[in-house]
Amino acid sequence: MGILAKVSIAFWRFHFYPAVFTAFLLTLLFPTFFGVENAPFLQSAEIYERFFPLIGLILFIPLYLPDSSEETTLLIKTKRFSYVGILFLRFLQILITLLLLTCGCLLIFELSNATIELDLFFFSGLANALFMGGLYAIGFVFTTQPVAGLILPLGYYVASLFAGEKYLKMFYLFALGEKDVHSKLVLLFSGLLLIAISFILMKRKK
Repeated sequence: MGILAKVSIAFWRFHFYPAVFTAFLLTLLFPTFFGVENAPFLQSAEIYERFFPLIGLILFIPLYLPDSSEETTLLIKTKRFSYVGILFLRFLQILITLLLLTCGCLLIFELSNATIELDLFFFSGLANALFMGGLYAIGFVFTTQPVAGLILPLGYYVASLFAGEKYLKMFYLFALGEKDVHSKLVLLFSGLLLIAISFILMKRKK
């Protein structure tokens, strides 16, 4: 078995699958609990944006968890595979899972006869989750603790709830109801940038 496959399987088996299971379960449950059946567009957008970013954030928590393991440390020291390459493989698994969960969530909305715009909801969900994940990644870099790393994205989430668009402007999380594609583009690229910066900073620590 190639080294790429071994790295990916080890991440899945020992760190990633609990997060996937939790996110999957919540994706199945939250549309039912919060009443998306026959929901109009604005109600669908509000429910989706209030809960799906948090589900997406769960997937990012394992991103740096394997770095304390002896196997990862030895792999990096032997230089058989670059540390950034290992991080990219983890991120790829997170991204693929996020895409599948987003599609699954929107399918539930469709089957519940909720009013949605599929492409807009898909893009919005992906952008929000990546930005929340990027904030977590940066938070982890400076704290090296998963719980402490969550303070930044959760603080931003609370700020979006209470401060609103007036203060956050293009970084406002809940802009789907206004069909604000521009702010979602900002969140998407900012999230990817934060993740890339976290990779670079973590590499310098190794």
